Amino acid sequence: METLFDIIDFLLADPVTLLIAFGASAVLGLAVIGAQWGMARADVKRRTVRLVSEGGAALPPATGHKAALAQLTTSVDRLFGEGDEAASRILRKRLIQAGYYAPSAPAMFLTIRVVAMVSFAALGFLAGLLADDHMTTVYIKLVGGAGLGYFLPPIILDRIISARKDQHRSGFPDFLDLMVVCSEAGLSMEASINRVCREMADTYPSLSANLYFATLEIRAGRTVNEALTNLADRLIIEEARTFATLLQQSAELGSSLIDSLKIYSDEMRNKRMMRTEEKANALPSKMVIPMMIFIFPILFIILLFPAYMKVKESGL
Repeated sequence: METLFDIIDFLLADPVTLLIAFGASAVLGLAVIGAQWGMARADVKRRTVRLVSEGGAALPPATGHKAALAQLTTSVDRLFGEGDEAASRILRKRLIQAGYYAPSAPAMFLTIRVVAMVSFAALGFLAGLLADDHMTTVYIKLVGGAGLGYFLPPIILDRIISARKDQHRSGFPDFLDLMVVCSEAGLSMEASINRVCREMADTYPSLSANLYFATLEIRAGRTVNEALTNLADRLIIEEARTFATLLQQSAELGSSLIDSLKIYSDEMRNKRMMRTEEKANALPSKMVIPMMIFIFPILFIILLFPAYMKVKESGL
């Protein structure tokens, strides 16, 4: 016990040591949580594959650190997740759009958010003490650190969703082209989607995974229109929603599905080309500021330095 008090007195006597110790503890805690989350996601995927291969066998119960992680996420969800159901559904939907499909994903997100808020608040408080600021400034840094830790995880989540959205939009024209090929070969809609998602697994893994989920929903008994509507909600691109509407209208009006897919595929290809040309046309205006900051000053130095040296040598 005396040794423990000696350690505490030593940490409190030196703010730098206390800051380093707290920072190392926070980083270690975040690393452990991230590793546990990654292992839990990998275990869910592995056990799902085993369940499918064994024809519906029961999943083995989690043991060891997996059980501890499950208990932690359950506790966090009980403390912070039992609020507004609408907000919980929105968070769950955003996590699915970001690629986190595990049932414990909302609880893990809330855990990371709470840990980040406490860690940044403590770092701001210790930084204020270390800088010997006024207590008002210290409290401002504490509140600012807490706010940063609270809003940083949603910002990162939005960036992940935006990146996946760009990937989905980029790969959707290729998906339509392959759907046209499969439809012309005589495959059904479910078989075509299943074949296309396997072909696109390497180039567009996120889009391929969502297409595979759509085939699982169709096998579970949902209609093709419902599965494609849920697919559009996961992909969060207007092209997927229009594709679901196109298939529904083709089935209701009795028009040719292949012709509709060809027309829509050509339209999506033209839209992708237009987006590429738009980015290319916007490139010169985006390059003006980097050129003014990094290139033009170097050119001025190279061009004017010899004249400056001659003027200096002449004594003028």
